[in-house]
Amino acid sequence: MLKSFIGIDVHKHRCVYTEIDTKGKILRRGAFCNTFAEVSDFASTLQGREGIVVEPVLNYLWLLDQLESYAGSIHVATPHKVRVIAESKCKTDKYDSRILADLLRTNFLPESYIAPDWIRSLRELLRQRSHLIKNRTMLKNRIRHLLFLNGSKIESADVSSAKARRELRMMYLPDMVSSSIQQCLLLIEQLDRMVEPLEAEIVIRTRDVKEVQLLQTIPGIAFLLSAIIYAEVVDIGRFRSRKAFASYTGLIPTVRASGGSAHYGSITRHGSRPLRTALVEAAIKVVRYSEALNRLHKRIQYRSNVQKARVAVARKLATIIFVMLKREEPFRCEKKLKHARAFDINQGMSKSQGC
Repeated sequence: MLKSFIGIDVHKHRCVYTEIDTKGKILRRGAFCNTFAEVSDFASTLQGREGIVVEPVLNYLWLLDQLESYAGSIHVATPHKVRVIAESKCKTDKYDSRILADLLRTNFLPESYIAPDWIRSLRELLRQRSHLIKNRTMLKNRIRHLLFLNGSKIESADVSSAKARRELRMMYLPDMVSSSIQQCLLLIEQLDRMVEPLEAEIVIRTRDVKEVQLLQTIPGIAFLLSAIIYAEVVDIGRFRSRKAFASYTGLIPTVRASGGSAHYGSITRHGSRPLRTALVEAAIKVVRYSEALNRLHKRIQYRSNVQKARVAVARKLATIIFVMLKREEPFRCEKKLKHARAFDINQGMSKSQGC
């Protein structure tokens, strides 16, 4: 049984904490630097019967890892739900830490999910790959921009392919531009060599996961997209309904309702950003194969624009994924578009089942 509760307000260089007892009386207050030495000194003062709560900011996971073995329990607050802090007139670090501790003491703390270590490791692999891919795309765009500034253009879709390199050798370009392009190509080659082992490791870690195999039955969702979705969702059982899961993706609109009138705004963007990005990317592909989702996309696009249509399909896809994982069933659709084609799961692409 916990005998005290500690709220920690985490900042980049220091953390402010407040410890209260079961009746809400302040036992101690203080601060420690966000370094290994001072966090260890703070951990040494714990007796193993304290409940610790933080908000998911900065390096909070590292901080909790250092304190977990010394505390009775650790908790993570949901930031946008702890409105009492954001709306407070008196907002200081000490007050924030006190409110966090008090919410934990009274059992009113809206908690966030803490993923196990192996899932956090998988997420880091996927995010590192995403970071490298973004840098590679930036370099490819840089090459196209340099060619545009000098009145040239490559017909190949991939500017780093062998065909594109042959085109570049036939172009007359200033020495400085040619040198810059060669530097970009060299960096792209280095990034390709870094991405390959990451993708191989992701395959090893997720190829036998049942949820990943189920997600690949959605036409248009390949292995890596399914791995990203699984790494962010982990356990579908932690969501009580399809609406709760859609809310976690951040793809639902903001609502302001009062006195019988309701106003809808842009999407909330709460929850996991990698999951939201993966669902939108999947929505772009799945409309080519599912007639129902294709009709939804066209209807929203006709009324608004293509961006909102993709978000609507992504939100619908989130509810479909919830049902698939909840029932442990593959993707099904009533009718498949004529130009749809099946994908081989063994090759990292999806295969439509039950269509």
